[in-house]
Amino acid sequence: MSDGLVVGLPALAAWVVAVADGPAHGHWRLFGLAVAQSVALLGYRRFPLAVLVVVTGLELVLALVHQSIFVGVLVAVAGLGAWGRRRQQRLGIAFGLGVLLSILVFSLVTKGSNPALSASAFVVVAVILSGFWTIGRLGARQRGRIRELDAYSRRLMVERELAVTRAAERERVLLARELHDILNHAVTAMVLDADATAETGDAAEARVALRRIAETGRGSLAELRRLLGVLRSAGGDDGHDPLAVPPGLAQLDELVRAVPERGPRVRLRRCGTARPVAASVELAAYRVVQESLTNVVRHAGAVDVDVSITFSPGELVVRVSNTAPRHRRPISTGGGIGLTGMRERVQLVGGSFEAGLLPDGGFAVRALLPVQAPS
Repeated sequence: MSDGLVVGLPALAAWVVAVADGPAHGHWRLFGLAVAQSVALLGYRRFPLAVLVVVTGLELVLALVHQSIFVGVLVAVAGLGAWGRRRQQRLGIAFGLGVLLSILVFSLVTKGSNPALSASAFVVVAVILSGFWTIGRLGARQRGRIRELDAYSRRLMVERELAVTRAAERERVLLARELHDILNHAVTAMVLDADATAETGDAAEARVALRRIAETGRGSLAELRRLLGVLRSAGGDDGHDPLAVPPGLAQLDELVRAVPERGPRVRLRRCGTARPVAASVELAAYRVVQESLTNVVRHAGAVDVDVSITFSPGELVVRVSNTAPRHRRPISTGGGIGLTGMRERVQLVGGSFEAGLLPDGGFAVRALLPVQAPS
């Protein structure tokens, strides 16, 4: 219920009473006091106890000069239950019961009312006020629950963003290590060739030049090893072997054969004319296929999977798609950790990445990688 309708209830109730009474004098006092109650109720959220005191006082005046409508008091009691602090709650309840007892005693002493009837009226009014106070408390409890859910949702979002950030950083570190391995093997081969040429060459100048190349290569290896040490201290030691040869497109057949027998049925296709590409691009393509197959095994189960490696002018297209699973959920498009890592790896080598659901309920991953001949 909106605040405008709530604060307007006393004035509305006064209009109903005036219509029911018909043409009569004194309605201006009724409307005036009812409007004063509505104005006081405007602050029932910030000052619930003060509003209850003011509205109750106006209600007593209204009962003396015309007749009680009681609606404003009920709204104030509900507002106290919804927005009042614990101390204000206690004071408000004590104030309300005190006012009711005062009215009861006043009726018995001055008007000679029936004690049983007055006591019954007191109980009825007390029950009604308690009911409206309970309604307010239920509203306050619901608001508290909503705040808790909002806080929990925000915490989940923060944790999710942190996990994605960590995954992207971990992928950068892993890529840097693997690039180190690529350079390590290349420079090692250069050093061995230079040493061999220097030992077996006939010309003295060639021997000096080749030895200089070998020395430069050894210095490069030392720098790269120091870089690897920094990366290990930043990303933690995860058992990475710097002597292992990084995988590439030639290892895709072995990767497909490693899929569990009762898992996805994978078909690997190569299209176009294969040509040399940079080792980092081959590694990115391999990781996209590897992570995609891992996701299919984990989320889709025994489905048909199509892996295609297409060489087109200027780029290498890697696409992994699977049919819809029968009894399991498809891979989410909400930016999972695996998808974040693939996207980060592809973008780091200058490519583009996209992933999403297919019309038939399956899932597809597509990466466009630049074709660069290794220098």
